[in-house]
Amino acid sequence: MFKNLAVLVSFTLIANTPPLSADTPTRWDNTAAAGISLAQGNSDNLSYNLRLLSLYEHNNIEAKIGVDWNYAENNDTKNIDSFRAFSEYRYLLSDHAYLGTNASYLIDDITDIDYRIDLGVVAGYYLLKNKDQKLSFEAGPGYVWQDQANVTDDYMTLRFALRYAQQLAAQTKLSFTTTFTPAVNDFSDHLLSAEAGIDTAINDHWAIRTAIRYQYDSTPAPNRQSSDTLLTLGLRYTLGSEDTDHTSGEKSSSPAESGAISGPEAIQDGWTSTAALTLSMADGNSDNLNTAASYDAAHRSDTGEFFFTSAYNYAEADNTASADSVVTRTQFNKLLTRNTYLGIGLGFLRDDIADIDYRVTPAITLGHYFIKKDHMTLSLEAGPGFTFEKVNSTTDNYFSIVGGEKFIWEINKRISLKQSLTGHINPSNTDDFNIAAEIALDTDISKHLAWRIAASWSYDNTPASNNDKDDITLSSGITVKF
Repeated sequence: MFKNLAVLVSFTLIANTPPLSADTPTRWDNTAAAGISLAQGNSDNLSYNLRLLSLYEHNNIEAKIGVDWNYAENNDTKNIDSFRAFSEYRYLLSDHAYLGTNASYLIDDITDIDYRIDLGVVAGYYLLKNKDQKLSFEAGPGYVWQDQANVTDDYMTLRFALRYAQQLAAQTKLSFTTTFTPAVNDFSDHLLSAEAGIDTAINDHWAIRTAIRYQYDSTPAPNRQSSDTLLTLGLRYTLGSEDTDHTSGEKSSSPAESGAISGPEAIQDGWTSTAALTLSMADGNSDNLNTAASYDAAHRSDTGEFFFTSAYNYAEADNTASADSVVTRTQFNKLLTRNTYLGIGLGFLRDDIADIDYRVTPAITLGHYFIKKDHMTLSLEAGPGFTFEKVNSTTDNYFSIVGGEKFIWEINKRISLKQSLTGHINPSNTDDFNIAAEIALDTDISKHLAWRIAASWSYDNTPASNNDKDDITLSSGITVKF
């Protein structure tokens, strides 16, 4: 009863920090961050993370309160599931020295932590404190209550923490925190945690957040490892707060102010290319890896078009691969009129999980642009082709009919949407067909970097034995534009 009351008092202390008047330059900064990756079908992987954080600075008071949740599963087996709530309160005795209190509540099903409650008080000092950088060190006594592997315990601790934050550029901020919490009567019984993150602003409200967290428990539950590493990549949204310079009290410039986000951008002639990478990882008691890489190139002129796309997806859990596929597509279109073209294309697919050793699909298509504007195109095409494949150790080749659709929309100068749909059918056996669809939304961070949210769907009506017909993936990550 006492431990729950202690945490409640600490969280309530911060939540009841006095509100600010209308002319006060600083206030609560409320942000929400999320990241997700998904593969469903022959590759069943799901991972996501959520984070809510509120920061407060006014006069001689600094406060923080937040929660985060990380979850992942592979083939319906959970391999990450942790929830953490935390709060901090600091009272500045001078410009550099402070006293504070902190509280945290942790649940981690994978490491058998039913609960761990940390409560403490600290004395701290800013070793470095200016407009662009902050470095502080703090130490003090605390107390822990925990239930791990059905064993309850409570003991007194010491807390040592080092924090660093730096504004790297107008749109990018780096933060680092490490905490060491040993038991007072046995320093070999300790918890060490470290977290580093980079936030890159996209506009007034949206930012990309990349973070890595490491935790070491010197006395883990039986059959559990001591160390855990988690890498996350996602979007952060500012909930109605302003970017305020806490030194001068003036609102800092935003990406939106330095570059307008109005009006669409023309789809370029000549060469354009992009490379994208997504990655999420957990190592330790939770072994999970999801990664995807893709490359797209296009060349447009008044007489012809060339397109090349390639993508690689890989995922594993507990050192067992659950996704491993490569897909490429090359096509050249000879423009017969401004809107009509004759295309020659070649596709390739390898998918180890779906037992597709290879599937090669050359084709000749006749296509037409139903929309062809500077900022938007929509085309449909169809024609004869041939399929060479080896599926489930059985080789086959047959005549096929190919169809496709492609949509590109430059929404404004920083946001673009690409979508495509292709299908192959065996006319001698209409039950033998497959469909693939992709969609990607890119939001520019800079001239050469963008944040991509992408989804893909594939359907094989005659899959290899014991495999699913559908495969769905959802991912997000960084895109480089050339």
